[in-house]
Amino acid sequence: MTMTPESESLSGLMRRAEVEPASALTEYRKALGQRLLGGVSGAEVMAALTEFVDGLIIGRYKNAMREAGEEAQVAGAQYCCLVALGGYGHRELAPHSDIDIMFLYREEGGEVAQALFRQVLRHLWDLGFQVGYCMRTLQDCIELAPTDLSIRTSMMSARLLAGSPYLFQEFHRRYSREVVGRGVGRFIEQKIEERRREYEKFGETIYLLEPNVKRSKGGLRDFHLFRWAGMARYKAATLQDLADRGLLSRQDLLSLTEARDFLWRVRAFLHFEAGRAQEILTFDEQVRLASLYGLKDRPHLLGVEQFMQQYYQQTMGLHETLVRFLDRCLAVSVRRRSTSVLPAARVDGYFEVTGRHLTVPSELRARILDSPDLLLRLFELAGSRRLKIDTGLLDEIHSHMDSVSDEAFRTPEVSRVFMKILAGPGAVAGTLEVMHRAHLLEKLIPVFARVRGLMQFNQVHKYTVDHHTLLAVAKAETLAEEPGFIGKVCQEIRRKDLLHLAVLLHDMGKGRK
Repeated sequence: MTMTPESESLSGLMRRAEVEPASALTEYRKALGQRLLGGVSGAEVMAALTEFVDGLIIGRYKNAMREAGEEAQVAGAQYCCLVALGGYGHRELAPHSDIDIMFLYREEGGEVAQALFRQVLRHLWDLGFQVGYCMRTLQDCIELAPTDLSIRTSMMSARLLAGSPYLFQEFHRRYSREVVGRGVGRFIEQKIEERRREYEKFGETIYLLEPNVKRSKGGLRDFHLFRWAGMARYKAATLQDLADRGLLSRQDLLSLTEARDFLWRVRAFLHFEAGRAQEILTFDEQVRLASLYGLKDRPHLLGVEQFMQQYYQQTMGLHETLVRFLDRCLAVSVRRRSTSVLPAARVDGYFEVTGRHLTVPSELRARILDSPDLLLRLFELAGSRRLKIDTGLLDEIHSHMDSVSDEAFRTPEVSRVFMKILAGPGAVAGTLEVMHRAHLLEKLIPVFARVRGLMQFNQVHKYTVDHHTLLAVAKAETLAEEPGFIGKVCQEIRRKDLLHLAVLLHDMGKGRK
């Protein structure tokens, strides 16, 4: 932790922890809470708390070895090591998070290893920590990981705390080779399914009125899934590693980092206020945080609505980037299979269709990206034929949109193709949603950027304005299938493009004076 005048008292508390660990921990958390109010980041809070807890655990481990005698000191240094797992392993210990640790040992450690581990555990329990713990040999780790997804994932974040560095290096080497490097596609699919079940339990939509900052869609678990997939597929431990290898665009790197840091800070505020691991961003907390972030009520937009728009924009961006990245991770083996079986069919001279996937050859992409009418044609083709646009191409479109002026889209041909998209047949709302994720829709309707993630602070509106609008278009698409009068009227509407355009525009005044 970088020392500043404000952190001098923190270093004093770290020294006091050697003799009064419980009271020092309480005071340390209070001091960190004050620093958070003073403007430090959630990342700084987590790093400082991780360092403090590391000191408590390592100190207890060393004391236990000294108290047990020379034999224990030899065993503790050569045959055993204490390892941090999960978020703690990543040095991301939130103010009241659980702690996950593993005691790794060789058979030669025998009963000494168990005695040392009991001492460390008892110390953590006495301090009030919720501890997830296990005691394993190296072979246990290798054999258990493939059979249990949680075990496999937690040990991917393993970090040495104390004990034999040689044992930990051997564990890391074998685990990377024999576990992390095998069955990558299957592992990622299992983690996606696990996350899908969490969505069902904690929120299928990003736009919950009271979201869980860790487990709801767009929450920190999405960032964790992104990291696990990157570690498994590309052996990249950090976002910067992915960016350095050209696997993550600069724009996505900045977007993910900003979203992650935003969520870390919000989560820290929630923990400190509740005095426990509170993950729900309640209405009361939304109002409190809006005030802490200095957001004032305006005649047309409350401070809390401004804060929650930031929240939804960050979580929406995080989730969208995750989806594109996972598609890329899973496409590696799929692409190998499909290219060997199905030749690509060229459409209109620019687009290639392979199975249910649509893309543009690399040599033609610059032409497409700089031609708004061809870009619209890409989405129109995807919608009318119900094809999935290549993830890498969507990444390029998303990254390129900032460099294209809105005026370039003000042409009769662009308008014609856009109205064709709105007319269908095809998944009109689905196509518009993909365009929105790629930040293309706001080039056609600039005001759409203003309502991205915009919520209304009441019990009536369940979704943000942009999400509500796209859902409304989806509903309008299905009206013709309704029985009775509504269905009959909708079937008689000849200009479905105008109906869908009207629905798309109906709420664009929200958030304005």
